[in-house]
Amino acid sequence: MEDNSLKKLVRTTGIVLMGNTGASLLNFVSFTVMANQLGPKVLALFVLTQSYTAIVNAIFNVQTWESMVKFGHSEKSKSAFTNVVKVNFLLDFFSALIAFSVALFMAKPSVAFFKWDPAITNLIYLYSLTIPFTLTSFIIGVPRLFDKFSVIAKIQVCTATLKLSLVLAAAFLDYPITYYITIYVIAESLNSILLVFYSLRLLKAKGYSGWLKGKMTYHSQQMKFVWWTNLRSIMRIPVQLSDMVIISMVMPLETVGMYKVYKEIASFIGRVGDPVNQAIFPEYAKLIATNDDKAAISLARKTFLILLALSAVITLTLILCANFIIGRLYGTDFLPLINALYILLGLHGIGLFTLPVNSLFIAAGFVKMGFYIVVFTNILYLFTAFFFGKLFGIYGIVAAFGLQMFLNQGLKFILLKRYRTGWSDIMR
Repeated sequence: MEDNSLKKLVRTTGIVLMGNTGASLLNFVSFTVMANQLGPKVLALFVLTQSYTAIVNAIFNVQTWESMVKFGHSEKSKSAFTNVVKVNFLLDFFSALIAFSVALFMAKPSVAFFKWDPAITNLIYLYSLTIPFTLTSFIIGVPRLFDKFSVIAKIQVCTATLKLSLVLAAAFLDYPITYYITIYVIAESLNSILLVFYSLRLLKAKGYSGWLKGKMTYHSQQMKFVWWTNLRSIMRIPVQLSDMVIISMVMPLETVGMYKVYKEIASFIGRVGDPVNQAIFPEYAKLIATNDDKAAISLARKTFLILLALSAVITLTLILCANFIIGRLYGTDFLPLINALYILLGLHGIGLFTLPVNSLFIAAGFVKMGFYIVVFTNILYLFTAFFFGKLFGIYGIVAAFGLQMFLNQGLKFILLKRYRTGWSDIMR
């Protein structure tokens, strides 16, 4: 704990965790109220609407925040830095418009292809309104670049409070699912808009008010980084988002609602890891930019040990309380497959303490290898999830997720040990 980088990481993580915990608890209450009000079958329509929109957004909306953080720390001159901001913004803006157009255009064909309830089409049209505001360079990249984690946390808490207030009102008035979709659109769009405006003000305060003016210079390393990180993000879709779609194809619709609830409970562990990931990636980027690879490895090891202890406590507590939480908050309709939740909790616990490997892998420039790993493990996931899902139901989906996670983390660990040099200037 005498390590200055680790001290800063712990302090930053604490700030983000307090904000994330508050926002997560408020969002969890909102989801619980909505799940109780709608029931498993109607909740499944909400889940599939979210899944469709998230998949389209992940494929067509370029994610640039990692590029903003990595190259923002690397570029020392004002002109080079403003060029990084400009390139990321333009990629963000135009890809968001493309993703929004695709989401609207493909809604009807997708609903017909997956044989979903036709009523979900209008819900997709409505939820797609969140896509144009998803500019990750400003929502995530700029605040993290300048270590403004507390502001992100405050905005998240405010929008989560608004969402909960509106959800409670909708439940009290017994409104249908359309109102809940509208509430989520308002809260998520407002969160994005506030962060974008804050990032613009932050850039101005730091002396970069004219970042959009002037000629844009092509930066090959940055574009390669964006290309490979986005290909990796696209290929991660099967594990992150397609499980609900696969379940809807091979299992009863009610199972989608049950599994969504189980994922919400298990995601508490991931929400503890998110602040660490947010705080640790910029620290890795700074250390690697100064060719201090050994310090980055040391930070990763220490973080790993801290997260191992934290993961054991959180995972065991949730496993012991899971039956009570599901029964009391959601009702007995969500209990029949609860053993799947116990397994999910164990897997998410392992994912928490191995989290430093993911951030270090990307910060060290392993973007091409990261893409190939994701391609291999996620194609494997698609086949195993569909095959195991047909054979073993929801437990097959969980087994496929576990197999993908172990292969993904294991291969990254092996490659980090094999290539210990050139992290600041070689794009692997």
